[in-house]
Amino acid sequence: MEREESTDAVNDTREPDDRRWVVGIDGSDSSTHAARWAAAHAPNRASELQLTAAWSIPPAASMAPMGAAVTGASFDAFEVSAHAAVDQAAELLAPMLDLPVTRRVSLGGPAPVLLDAADDSGFLVVGSRGRGGFARLVLGSTSTQCATHSPVPVAVIPAAASLDPVSSILVAFDGSDNSIAALTWAADFAAPGSTIDCVSVWDTSPLAAGADQFFFPDACDLAEERFEHLAQRTIARIGRDDVEVRHTFVSGTPRTTLAEHAATHDLLVMGARGHGALQAAVLGSVSTWLLHHVERPMVVAPHPG
Repeated sequence: MEREESTDAVNDTREPDDRRWVVGIDGSDSSTHAARWAAAHAPNRASELQLTAAWSIPPAASMAPMGAAVTGASFDAFEVSAHAAVDQAAELLAPMLDLPVTRRVSLGGPAPVLLDAADDSGFLVVGSRGRGGFARLVLGSTSTQCATHSPVPVAVIPAAASLDPVSSILVAFDGSDNSIAALTWAADFAAPGSTIDCVSVWDTSPLAAGADQFFFPDACDLAEERFEHLAQRTIARIGRDDVEVRHTFVSGTPRTTLAEHAATHDLLVMGARGHGALQAAVLGSVSTWLLHHVERPMVVAPHPG
C-alpha cells in the first residue's frame, strides 16, 4: 500500500481523479464503519480509496496549567495517533479490496482537511459521528460541515448502515438543479439490475413558503406535470437501460414523506439544497433534517456548477 506524507508538496502535485474516494478516519467506530461501507461499494466504481485523517494541537495545550506540561513530544503524539488510526483502517480494509488504498494525514481541523482532500477527488465518505462533539447528537459537526461545503458528493454513513450491495436507491426530486444532479449521480452509482425511485413531494404544509395550492387548486396538478417532465427528461439523458428508474409524485410534508420512503431503500440521495424558502442556504433545511433523522446511508450531491 502507498503511504502519503503530510506535505504541501504532495498535495500540490496530487493528480485530480474523479474516481478517487476520500474516506474520513479519526479512529472512532463510526469512521471505521464508514470505511468498511466505502470498501464494500468501491469495486467497479472507484479507482482508489484514500484514507484521510487530520490532527491538530488542542487550544488548551498552550494554556496554563496544561501548557507547562506539554512538550514537543506531546505534540508529536497527536500526529502519531492520527497515523495509527489510518494504518489500522488500512489493515482492516486490505483483505476486502483489490484496488489501491492510500493514506493521507494532514495538520488541521477535520472538516478543512477532508474538504481539501475531496477537492481533487470525486467522492467523500464520512461517518455520521466521530470522536468530537457531543456523543448524544445523531450527526457530528464534521459530517455536517462536509455535507454543507463539499465540492463533491458526500456520503454520510450511520453506525448501523448495512454493508450489503445497494439494490434500491431513493432520490428526492424537486426539479432544482441540485436534485437533477442527485438523480444523475444515483444513476451513475447504481449497479446493474437495481432500482432508483425518484420521489417528488408536493408540500401540503399550511406554512410552506409559496404554497400555491391554497390559492390555486390546480397548482398541484401543474406541479406534478412539471416534475414528471423534468424527471423523464433527466432519466432519458441518463440512458441506463440496465437500471429501473421510476418517478412518483406524492402530496405531504417533504421531511416525513421522504423519511418514510427512505426506510424501505438502501440509500437516500439528495441535492445539497432544493427549492425551499431560503434559496441562499448552502444546505437545504430538508436535507439537514434528513441527515439528522434518517438511519440510512445518505448522499448529498452538489450541483457541478
